[in-house]
Amino acid sequence: MSTLETTPRRSSRPVINLLLLLAVYILSCGPVMALYSSRRIDGPVPELMTTFYQPVNWLHAHTPLGSPMGSYDNWWKGALKRS
Repeated sequence: MSTLETTPRRSSRPVINLLLLLAVYILSCGPVMALYSSRRIDGPVPELMTTFYQPVNWLHAHTPLGSPMGSYDNWWKGALKRS
């Protein structure tokens, strides 16, 4: 009986891990771009970085997530300016 109870947990673990990885990817854009805008990392944003975060930019521009994502980015910019 216990093997039947653990089977759904094991099968959902990869999905949960994938969702967590996706969340970390989306949330990592704010601090990275804030580092460039605060000039803590010199120079323009590399093309590889722009390409890597292109899906996040699309989410920002074409979905209702744009407003919260913009607020999150602004929070990071403000946090880096204060320190």
